[in-house]
Amino acid sequence: MNSWLKPLVILCGLFCALSLGVLGWLTVQTTEVVDARDGSLSPNWPQKKKAADSGGGSSTVMIAASNEMQVEDLAKKLDELNRAPGLVPSELLLTLDSPAALAAFLKRAAEAGFEVLYSDPRLLSARVRYGDAEAMARELRNNAEDYDNIGLNYLAWVPGLPDTERQTDTANAGGTQPFGTSGLEAINASGDRSNWGKGITAAVLDTGITDHSSLSHTQVNHYDLVKDGEALNGHGTAMASLIAGNDATNGGVAPTTKLIDIRVADSKGKSNTALVAQGILQAVDQGAAIINISLGSTGDSVVLRNAVEYAQSRGVIIVAAAGNEQQTSLAYPAGYAGVISVAAIDANGTQAYFSNSGSSLTISAPGVGIVSAYDDNRMVISSGTSQATALTTGVVSTMLSRGYAPQNIAQTLQDNALPISAPKEQVGAGLVQVPRL
Repeated sequence: MNSWLKPLVILCGLFCALSLGVLGWLTVQTTEVVDARDGSLSPNWPQKKKAADSGGGSSTVMIAASNEMQVEDLAKKLDELNRAPGLVPSELLLTLDSPAALAAFLKRAAEAGFEVLYSDPRLLSARVRYGDAEAMARELRNNAEDYDNIGLNYLAWVPGLPDTERQTDTANAGGTQPFGTSGLEAINASGDRSNWGKGITAAVLDTGITDHSSLSHTQVNHYDLVKDGEALNGHGTAMASLIAGNDATNGGVAPTTKLIDIRVADSKGKSNTALVAQGILQAVDQGAAIINISLGSTGDSVVLRNAVEYAQSRGVIIVAAAGNEQQTSLAYPAGYAGVISVAAIDANGTQAYFSNSGSSLTISAPGVGIVSAYDDNRMVISSGTSQATALTTGVVSTMLSRGYAPQNIAQTLQDNALPISAPKEQVGAGLVQVPRL
């Protein structure tokens, strides 16, 4: 599965680290400098402002004097970012500091010829595509007091698997034993599940859900945010079937769950943090109780984090894949606070060789050799933290349908997890289990 993604993801991870410095430079260039002597504002620059870095933090800064040379330098930096891997070129994710500032920017954008691909007053944000780097730089410099964050639009992917013949994680070289089933027995989900997930709606942010016999029984509402007219990748169908499929041999955990299909990734499994954030808001608007995100990015986006927090503030549970890059950090949004992050284990209860690790990892689930639906009405065997995430979403749907309070779900999952003799950073609290009645 997409073994070519491994080197690209590593390269993009390295670039994300580099871009912290580059975008930090851009931020400073669009803001004033705090007086280094005592951290106070220089009397020459009366305004104080939060200007964000690409890692989502913010620093107290002041609006710098504007001159043409500084605008030119900013334009050069924007051009450099547009040639960098791991980013959507010629796009910025801008977070304004008030509704009035957002409205004013949207008006200026129309006048300047910037293309606003999406904006949302709830996040005070806009996804902007620009053709003229110098015009964009001038906008950032001349209106710096309006901005809370100048962010990059990082690429996101449905996670592929690294090449097993070129293992780079020698400390995690095992974890290859397939389940050969959907893994239901391992998570205490075998038997009659005909009412599991009843009354619960789960959103699947993925590559789209195709028609499949294992999903013909359940309601699926479709929303396409990619809108490229291409054929759908089967990954989204696989996730849907593991949540709510009713195949006689390898069904989903909670077949009565209603599904919202929100397509945020193209036929190659590629997305970006702006689309994922937009998809989260769409899921909340459509009444999802759970959002399954079996994809991720190496870049920490303020807009994506704010979308996650918006959903959480409304009681919506987000379940997200840890990632398949053999890294010691979680992909985003799995790495955000409050997200149920899911790693993969194999049939021997060992951390899957590809599964990312992290100190904030919540739990793990079967993720090696998992049988699921796919496009063209097929059933396939595949592996990944994607599959583990979908199974966990099915468990969450079951728990909600039994009356568990949303705010207690994460802790209950951890309390009921089957212990695994591996570090918490690798498997979280252990193997997810459907609580016994």
